[in-house]
Amino acid sequence: MQSSCSAGKKAPTRDTDELLDILERSRTLTGALRTLDGDMDTPTFTQCLAGYMQARDLNATQLSEAALLSRSFTYQLCSGERRPSRDIILRLALVLEMSVAETQSLLRTAQRGALYPRVLRDAVIIFALQNHMGLPATDEQLLSRGLAGIL
Repeated sequence: MQSSCSAGKKAPTRDTDELLDILERSRTLTGALRTLDGDMDTPTFTQCLAGYMQARDLNATQLSEAALLSRSFTYQLCSGERRPSRDIILRLALVLEMSVAETQSLLRTAQRGALYPRVLRDAVIIFALQNHMGLPATDEQLLSRGLAGIL
């Protein structure tokens, strides 16, 4: 499934190395940002979450129930009033049956740490995402290995 974060977005005209080069060569921040303007349009966490929810035909109430979150907290996430923790994002990813790539994208959009396969807890979560294990089964796998649960 295509990442909902990139659906409907125009492709950037410059790659990351080109953007870095522009920043390094610029004498003023204003000039650099003006030059980069068309390449810096990134969706917010709220926009990405809404896209994933829409793609899976879930509303905020259904998401809150599936992720075992309060309705008010879920509505605050969906409206952008609250910023999610890394574990909340991972819970949402498991409930939304997101791919590892989609999860990494959502984590990046929320400015939370990416999943890193050399970290045991992250490796378990990556495996769970890849195998559509769901929230309770993932929590069980984490706890059985003496790791912090996700619930």
